[in-house]
Amino acid sequence: MIIFTHHTGEPHSILGAQIAATFFHRKLLIPSMVVGIERDFSKEKFFRFIDEYYSGKEKVVAFSHLCGRTDMIGLFQELKKKGFVIILGGPQARQDYYGEPNTDLYPNRFGGLKSMIDIAFQGPVDHFGLEHLGLRGVSLEYPWTKNLFLEVDWSNIYTFSDHIKKLEVRLGQVMNAIGCPHATKHQTIALPPPIDLQEKGIPELSVESEGCIFCDVSRDKGYHGTVGRDKIIAQMIGLPEVDGKKIPFELIDEYPIHSLANLLEDTERVKIKISQINLVCRVDDINAHASDLTEILTLAQKQDVKIMFASIGFESFCDRLLQYFCKGITVADIVECVETLRRLKDRFGSHLLYRRDEGATHGFIRPTPWDDSETLQEIDRNIFLHRFFEDLLPEHSTPLIIHHASYLGDWIRQIESKTSITFSREGTWIEWWNPSLKGS
Repeated sequence: MIIFTHHTGEPHSILGAQIAATFFHRKLLIPSMVVGIERDFSKEKFFRFIDEYYSGKEKVVAFSHLCGRTDMIGLFQELKKKGFVIILGGPQARQDYYGEPNTDLYPNRFGGLKSMIDIAFQGPVDHFGLEHLGLRGVSLEYPWTKNLFLEVDWSNIYTFSDHIKKLEVRLGQVMNAIGCPHATKHQTIALPPPIDLQEKGIPELSVESEGCIFCDVSRDKGYHGTVGRDKIIAQMIGLPEVDGKKIPFELIDEYPIHSLANLLEDTERVKIKISQINLVCRVDDINAHASDLTEILTLAQKQDVKIMFASIGFESFCDRLLQYFCKGITVADIVECVETLRRLKDRFGSHLLYRRDEGATHGFIRPTPWDDSETLQEIDRNIFLHRFFEDLLPEHSTPLIIHHASYLGDWIRQIESKTSITFSREGTWIEWWNPSLKGS
């Protein structure tokens, strides 16, 4: 069986899909592999590959990590016509299966994938059984627990652009936390309408959020704790090696710093030679553990391990937008975080990586629905005053993405239900920049 995902073509893993393929192969005895579909793929050559690969085989395929791509959704329809059974797993499987509410009243809304998907599966792959393959037209959901199947065959991933190509993974992933602790923080925020609609008399609307308001994963998964030190060690042992050291890996945990000292001690104790740990984390985690980082980096330097802050969720340099995003931080917190990293960089040199020219890509959301002269001036002023352009700003910002199942999706639907304004959809995403009046 093939599990298809979005992929950039770069040599990085797709942990969830690779774990699923490994589980199917080792536990259910279904030979499986992951194929990452690049954005510029040839549809003609893709279906030629499908026909050749599945010749004489049972026609079952799975999809995960769609990344909002309508071209991948289009593949569902064509595979369905060819008689394939289609499984949808991974983030937002249930939400994408059912789609948005009240599509009979609002035909512009995303109607879901029920007509194209045979089995939607939400939760850890451990619960998938052979008996599920016989089901049709169902959405299955299972809870997250700490006792997860986390084995990975790192050789089971390929990419496809105009031909199938084996991917040599050079950046792995190791799961430490299931979800994000910030997702446990319930907030209510009053959001004004998009700036282009503020003359339409739309009031501020209260929106409930748990975690960052734009994060569909926080709503999808929540937080279920860490997997435990033994499982971390087992995952690191299983990583591929290059020149006698484990390949660099991302530690999946939005609050990873509390685990780093134990992780480094464990690698020394069990004699695992690691090269680099990449962190995707939050500003408040760095600030809360600023005093611990000196000890952690001293230990990393002793072991010749690089610690890379690969992506920090700054998202904005404007307090009002940070409040709208429910980030739980301020610009002052960001400045404190950056000053800590710069100070530590001076001391630890190449064993601490966080800069853009060292490969880091930090979160910066722009444009947003609320960009006005005041917010834009504040952002540009803070970038200049604190020299963020020197080391932090990514090569380009990322527009605010509203997945239909995020809390911001609720905000958009509130506007639609209280006014004559609707917003167009592009697959699973809501185009907040593209409003229209009903009947216009």
